[in-house]
Amino acid sequence: MTKDNLSTSTLDNKDLASIRQAIATFLQRCDLQYMPVTLDEELYTECCQDAVDRGLPMDGNYSIRPFLAVGVAIISNAYAHLPDRSTRMWICLFTAVCSTIDDVVDKGQDITHVYHFNERFASCQPQADPVLSGLDALLREVVHHYPTLVSNLIVTSSLNFVSSLLLDHETKGMKISSDAPLYPEYSRLLSGLSDAYGLFVFHPALPLGEYIQCMPDLDFIINHTNDILSYYKEEIEGETANYLSLMAVSLALTKQEALHQLSEKTVQAYHNTLQILRPHTEACDAFLSFFHGYFRFHAASRRYKLEEVMLEKSIS
Repeated sequence: MTKDNLSTSTLDNKDLASIRQAIATFLQRCDLQYMPVTLDEELYTECCQDAVDRGLPMDGNYSIRPFLAVGVAIISNAYAHLPDRSTRMWICLFTAVCSTIDDVVDKGQDITHVYHFNERFASCQPQADPVLSGLDALLREVVHHYPTLVSNLIVTSSLNFVSSLLLDHETKGMKISSDAPLYPEYSRLLSGLSDAYGLFVFHPALPLGEYIQCMPDLDFIINHTNDILSYYKEEIEGETANYLSLMAVSLALTKQEALHQLSEKTVQAYHNTLQILRPHTEACDAFLSFFHGYFRFHAASRRYKLEEVMLEKSIS
């Protein structure tokens, strides 16, 4: 079985209801409440202007414009607790640029320049297209928003993200082995930018020692909350090249079993994080604000069909 040809089960209403129930249960166990979320249009306009002022591509094949709404949604929900406007704006543009690069690679456009991004970044050479130049410039600014060590970890996470796009490209059609049960997690850790988005959570003035030990759990939460919340719409669309499908194959599980196992582990990671951060009130409050906002970020996008998921909760 390969990454491109994983079996897709034909789901009936009972199967879909079971998936909705599993996701609704996960949300309940993490104390997450659904509410309709709309895009902050004023903030969106500000972010567009900031992108223009920076010279980021807003038109053409490398335009970040289609993904600025994603950036706005994440900063206005998951990172609303951060007091510095320029840091929130930086996260917005970083998100839009990374999403654009992901989209370029996913569409199979010429990715030759992506292969050389990390090398050119490390050697301070010009990048070969405008969106890669945008990411290069943004990464060089991160030290203005976070302490040096935290900035280093954010940059490393970002470079790994670029490498993960190339890894996905080069392993299309690769057989998924049940003898490599940790491979899906390795791949997801590279692709998820979870170190970066996890470190964004905490105010730069907070001592690193107050939150760094929660990072493995926070990485898990960021990556797999997304995987769980995406699963319903992915199954409806017949998408199979996703984490849960790879996890199911590598562990010889059904997809439903994989969903339940992943939900259990993510709930545990949530409670682990709370336990680690509880002695540090500001860090704990930042995490809770982020986590609830991270869910609202997903709720802001209709593509996740969370209204349907929550309907299952209300009638169960």
